[in-house]
Amino acid sequence: MSSTIKQHPRTNSFLTVPELAQLLHVNEKKIYQLAGEGDLPGTKITGKWIFPRHLIEDWIAENSHGGALSDRLIVAGSDDRLLNHVCNHMAVEHQQSALFSYSPCGTRHGLRMLDTRRADACFINWGTADHSARRHLGLMRAYKNHGSWIIVRCLQRTQGFILSRQFFDRQRFDKQSFEKQSSEKQTADKHYSERVCADKRADTIQLLTDSSLKWAYRSADAGATRLLEDICTTHNHNYSDLNLSVASNTERGAAGAVNTGEADITFGTQAAAHEFQLPFIPLETVSIDMVMTRRTYFRSLTQLFFNTLISDNTRSIATRMGGYKLHTRLDVLAAE
Repeated sequence: MSSTIKQHPRTNSFLTVPELAQLLHVNEKKIYQLAGEGDLPGTKITGKWIFPRHLIEDWIAENSHGGALSDRLIVAGSDDRLLNHVCNHMAVEHQQSALFSYSPCGTRHGLRMLDTRRADACFINWGTADHSARRHLGLMRAYKNHGSWIIVRCLQRTQGFILSRQFFDRQRFDKQSFEKQSSEKQTADKHYSERVCADKRADTIQLLTDSSLKWAYRSADAGATRLLEDICTTHNHNYSDLNLSVASNTERGAAGAVNTGEADITFGTQAAAHEFQLPFIPLETVSIDMVMTRRTYFRSLTQLFFNTLISDNTRSIATRMGGYKLHTRLDVLAAE
């Protein structure tokens, strides 16, 4: 091994197929097979495979004796207040033995990070809960390494319009009806549910077509933006016609902009509205899934995360935040 390192010093940032085959003591055919299946971190340049040396070293470490990187879990993707709480708990709880990191950067950005092995797992949401399994599978297939991924179905949450207090107070909303919309007991009544649905449709059209409203908005990579685009289409309105005034990288940032009066409205979760005590009109239920490789799924740190997510303590916190439905068990779907 020492002679190999002398032949290929660390100043050489990339390895060729013959160099990597010599380093791993396998034939070149095996390198092509592993690279083609997405099991080796590499890329094709002008038809030839090259492999970043530092990623190969990480790959070797991760596959040695249970993995030197098995004490690390870097998660990217969808922004969610409850998941952020669970991830922060994991980071503090295991800080002496592991690194647990969560980067809420949006569904598609997170998948790009997973595809390039800059993240170990990714939270995604892309449309309503009823169509999430089909949409999530379809979205994943756009990425090179999706064949080695699995989906873990984590939770559902309520999303809708978060309004500023000033805007809400000056509009002609039926305040009594609005308060009842957030009551599960009231909406259990069939006749009332039908009336609420009619009211929400009228409120939605009013909010989408009011050009004076300043919107706090998320990036095109965010599932919240995709869902709002779908809602606009359903109501014969163009998303691009909204007065998109305040950009935010996170859901909490968008709700914060509404809270301070920088914006009049945003599309977000019931939990975010509850945190800032802002008026909220519920519209849709979405599913949050977690995407990762099979190898990552079986890491002990990943399993600890799943156990924490479905724990009684997390359920209690989800109830306080509002708008969440946690599964009693976490189903796993294959990407293909």
